Formats: sequence, structure tokens, C-alpha cells
Amino acid sequence: MVLSEDASEAFSKAIREISRRIGGEKVLTDPEDLIPYSIDASKRFEGVPWAVVRVNSTEDVSAVLQVADRERIPVIPRGSASCLTGAVVAKRGGIVIDLLPMHRVEVYPEDLVVMAEAGATVQRVDEECRRHGLMFPPDPASSKVATVGGALAENAGGIRGAKYGVMKNWLLALEVVLPGGRVLRVGEPTLKWRWGPDLTGLFVGSEGWLGVITRAWFKVIPVPERVVRVVGVFPDMESAGRAAADIRASGILPLGLEIMNAETLRAVSRATGIDLPREGAMLIADVDGPREAISRLAKAVAECMRRAGGEVTLSDDPEEMERLYLARKMAYASLTRLYRAVEIEDITVPLSRFPEALRRIDELAKRYGLPLPTFGHAGDGNVHPTICYDPDDEDQVERARRLAEEICDVAIELGGAVSGEHGIGIQKTGALRRELRARGAEYYLDLLREIKRVLDPNNIMNPGNFDL
Repeated sequence: MVLSEDASEAFSKAIREISRRIGGEKVLTDPEDLIPYSIDASKRFEGVPWAVVRVNSTEDVSAVLQVADRERIPVIPRGSASCLTGAVVAKRGGIVIDLLPMHRVEVYPEDLVVMAEAGATVQRVDEECRRHGLMFPPDPASSKVATVGGALAENAGGIRGAKYGVMKNWLLALEVVLPGGRVLRVGEPTLKWRWGPDLTGLFVGSEGWLGVITRAWFKVIPVPERVVRVVGVFPDMESAGRAAADIRASGILPLGLEIMNAETLRAVSRATGIDLPREGAMLIADVDGPREAISRLAKAVAECMRRAGGEVTLSDDPEEMERLYLARKMAYASLTRLYRAVEIEDITVPLSRFPEALRRIDELAKRYGLPLPTFGHAGDGNVHPTICYDPDDEDQVERARRLAEEICDVAIELGGAVSGEHGIGIQKTGALRRELRARGAEYYLDLLREIKRVLDPNNIMNPGNFDL
């Protein structure tokens, strides 16, 4: 977005004020400094900000939002930009608030609580907890770089989501800066609290649309005594999906239950050198808990896999377990190395419909004739078909667009959702509308607009994102 002469002068004046209040060394305006902030991890969406402010404190964030709200300047909160839907791209220009310098983590082991600032990575929070024999369960594939603020804004899930859910399931309290610079504290760092309606839910999943998350308090749990990894190799994705559904229906709650199709396995092998099967599909199940119970649970999981036609191996060797864990975490990154353009989908379906969803995704891949590596979280019905195509081939671009829409329609038809953990951003607004119409829930959008008007009357927070 190009600024008019008057708007440019007003913006320059605002930047001078922000520099004076929090320090000019925190403000970036040179074009070469702004370009790295113009995309997210998908590399499909682009928008160059007018300025970047690298904040060190809640007070810094408050100062930026006071000036920006007064001058009607768009503001985009940003961590490491590992999101995949364009949610941190400056679609309409404005100021990007870079929260990475805010990365303090404090563990309170006797309270089973951890505090993390928005710029701390999810992996670092877990590592700090483990120094005290504790674990922070959320584990998105990008946890090494994904920040707490971003993971909350997207309500990220991850590989341990089958048992431990998503970010909101561990949140106790939030600190958020609202437009105009008001600092809002919601919740308490106690394992139970009750104020009234839970306003933390307004900001979890809001994708920077209502305010800037600056820090959060989470509950944590002891590290499990033992983990065993059960791996099944299947002739196809549908049989692997049946095994996953059978495991959950049997009453077993695995720590993780991950699935990868043949195209994904081959891509990870090529990109990382990890030796994996080249055909069929792989299901990786982790079971955790008391040492004396794990062997029984692991054998039960293995039996479910064998009944569905899988060849099964079990391991609690740390090196072997890490190899397989890395293979799954590297799935998306491997595809971005091998293909010029990729669009990762994020649908979720009821567990009982998971095998059918996998079958229909496979049928779509054959009909559209595009590579469709598919992987995801079989334990909670969340799958990531990833469309690979040549961005310079107009026919492939159009087929990729239609394929993405049909994948979302599969989720809607099976009673699921068009996004399980990646969010809406720019990518999914149309699909979300179709989902809401199918459920008779369009009034949801009217309520969102009313909430937006109350908290952000000047519409400065991430305009163009979640654009409803």
C-alpha cells in the first residue's frame, strides 16, 4: 500500500514520536530491513510494512499502540512468522511489532506453572520446564522457532495434540495490549480460577486481530516416566487411518499419533537422508505414562495396527525415537525444499470419518494430477494434504486453487472444520464462510465484527487478516 503525501508525513511524525518514546534503535525503516518482514513461512503471501518496531517490553508495545491508534496506522504483531496462512503479513502496510526480543521464561515448579513472554519459542519453554522434571505439552512441528505469542494467536496444536490438545488447553492467564495502549490482564497463574466469562478465549486464535499478546502463564505437568514409539507401515493411507481410528476407539489415548503417506515419506528421505519406507503409509504412535503400564499399552496399539494390515515395530531407544520424530517434524520443510510452490491444508474431521477423509483426499490427488503429499495428526483427526505445483504454470495454479477448495469441502461434508491449527489468515476466509453456512452459523461473523468494534474501533489491528 502506497502512502499519500499527507499520510506519509503523518506516518513519519508518528515514527519520530515512537522513536523518542522507546528508543530509535528499536525502529527499522530502511527498505532492506523491511523486506524480511514481508512474508510468512508459506512464502505465498506478501506485504511490505512501512516500519518495524522491535519491542523489549509491554511498555514498548503500549507506546506503539497509543501512537498507532491515534494516527490510524495499521499494526501487525509478529513472532518468528512460522505461520502458513499470511496472518503476519502487512497486507495494508503499517507497523510490524517484532516481539522476538521479549523472550523471558520463568518456571515455578512448586506451582506447576510457567510464565513465558510472547517472543520465547515453544521449544524453549519446554526445555526450561524439563530442567525441573516438568513438561510443557504443546508441540507444533515448528516448535523450535514458533513463539508463544504466535502459537497462542493461532491456537497451535502439534504432535502431542492427540493426548494433550492445543495451546488453549494449557493457558491460565494472559497479558494483552489493546489498541490505544491499554494493558489487559486476564486470568490467574493458578490451576483454577473463576472470574466470569473467560475472556482469554477472545485472544487465543484471534491472529493478532484484537490486540498484542505480550506474555502468558501456563500449567505444566511432570515428564512421563517412559515413552515407547510404535511404528506401523501400511499398504495405503486408508488402512493406516483405520488403525488410527481403532486405536482411539479402543480407549487408548496416545501421546502422539502421526501419519505420513508415501509421497511425504519419499520427500523426507530425499531432503534429510533419513531412511524411510518409499511406498504405502506410516503411522507413528507414542504411548507414555507409568513405567509398569507402558508395555501393555504399547502392545495394544501394535495389535490395532496389525489388525489394519500394518507391519509393526516398537522402540524406546532414544536415538531411534528421535530419528522418527525428526522425520515427522521435517515433513513440511522437506516439501518446500523439493517443490517450487506448496500450499498446506489443515482440515480436521471427526475421528470416525478419518479413514474416509484420507480415501477422498487420495481420490482428489488422482483427479487433479498434482503431487499431494499428505501427513498430519491422526490422533485428533487433523490432516495436512500439501498441494505442490509450478507457480509459473497457469494451469497448475488453477488446479491447485480448485484442489484446495475441494479439500476444504471434504472436511465440511464430513462434519469437520477447514482449519484445525493453522488458522484463517488470508488463506481460509472463503472456506470458513462455506463452513459456517453449512452449519447455519453465519451469525458468528456478525458477533466477531461487534467484538472487533468494541476492542479495536479504529480497525488498526492486522486489517486484512481474518477479513470477514
